[in-house]
Amino acid sequence: MKKRILAALLAAAMCVGLIVGCAPKVAEESDSGTQSSESGGEDLPILKVAVMPFLNSLPVEYMIENGLDEKHGFKIETVYFASGGAMNEALAADQWEVGTLSAAAVNSLAIYGAYCIGDVAHSEGGLYTLTQPDNDIAKVKGSNPSYPDVYGDEASLKGAVIATSTGTISHLNVIKWLEKLGMTQDDVEIVHMDWPAAYQALMTGNCDVAALNPPTSYEAEAEGMIITSSLSNLDVPQFDSIVVSNKAMTEKRDILINYTKAFFEANDALQADTDATAQMLLDWYTENGSESSLEACKTEVETRPFVTSEEAKGITLGESVKITAEFWVTEGLLEEERFPEIEKHIDDTIVKEALGF
Repeated sequence: MKKRILAALLAAAMCVGLIVGCAPKVAEESDSGTQSSESGGEDLPILKVAVMPFLNSLPVEYMIENGLDEKHGFKIETVYFASGGAMNEALAADQWEVGTLSAAAVNSLAIYGAYCIGDVAHSEGGLYTLTQPDNDIAKVKGSNPSYPDVYGDEASLKGAVIATSTGTISHLNVIKWLEKLGMTQDDVEIVHMDWPAAYQALMTGNCDVAALNPPTSYEAEAEGMIITSSLSNLDVPQFDSIVVSNKAMTEKRDILINYTKAFFEANDALQADTDATAQMLLDWYTENGSESSLEACKTEVETRPFVTSEEAKGITLGESVKITAEFWVTEGLLEEERFPEIEKHIDDTIVKEALGF
C-alpha cells in the first residue's frame, strides 16, 4: 500500500510541474498601479485576477479577448494558479485581488478575510468520485436506498486510498459520499494530489478512488471508470463564486462593481452560444496543459452552466459556501469558531448595484 501511495505522489509531483510550466505570464504593472490601454492609450486601473485551468476562469478569458475590462474602465492582470488551495495560500500574500472559487472559498472567507460578492457558475456537474470497474466498490450500488445511484458501502470502502485535491469541492464530494454511507474520513486514506495526478493514479491502479474535477472527471468516465458518487446524485448544490481580497474590497469597490458587470456580460455571452463556449474551453485547457476533447467540453458546458445576469437576481448569495462550511466544521476541516466569519464576509451589495436589482 505504501508503494502505491508513493507512486501516486510521484505522479502528482510530475503533473504539477507540467501544469505550472504552462502558466501564462503575468502582465507588467506600472509604478502608478495603472496600465496603458492599447485601444485607447489611456491609463486604466489594474485588477489582479486569479485564474485556474478550469471552466470557472473562462469568463475572465472571454473578458480579456473581447476587451470587456477596458470597456468597463479597468485592466485585467491575470495571475495563474493550479488549484483553489494554492490561490488561498497566495491570498495571504496579496498576490491577487479577485478570483473565482467554489469550496476553497470557505477558507478565503473564514481564515483570510476575503469576501464573496457573487455566485457566477453552477459547480455541481462533473464532480465525481470514480473507481476501476473491477474494484469491490463498483460492485455495490444503492446501499443507501435514499441515494440509489451511489456506489460503495462500509465493507468495500473501509481503508480505501482516495486521491483528490484536498480543500476543494472534490474533497467535499468525498466527504458527502462517505457521510451518505455512514462513514467519515477516518475510515479511508485520503492522499492529496492535483486532479490530473489523481486521474493518473486511478488509471494506473495507484489508488482505489479518485475524486476529480472536469475535465479529468469526464475523461475518466470516457475511459470506462465507474462514477461512484457525484454532487448531483448526492443532492449537494454548489456554486463557483467571485471572491475578493479584503484589501480590494476596501480600496477598489468601484472597480469591483465594474468587474462584476463585465463578468456577467461574459456569462450571458457564453451561455448564449454553448457550442462556441465548448470550443473556447477546449482551447483553454490545451493552452494550460490539460488534455480534453470537444465532446467532453460540450458535456461540461451543459452540466455546469454559467449563472446569467437574470438568474443571479434570484440566487441567495453565499448559501452554497455556507453549506460547505457547515460540513467542514462537522468534519473537523474548519474550526467552529471561524464559522461566523463566513456570514460576515458575504456581501451582495456589489452584485445588486452591478446588475440593478
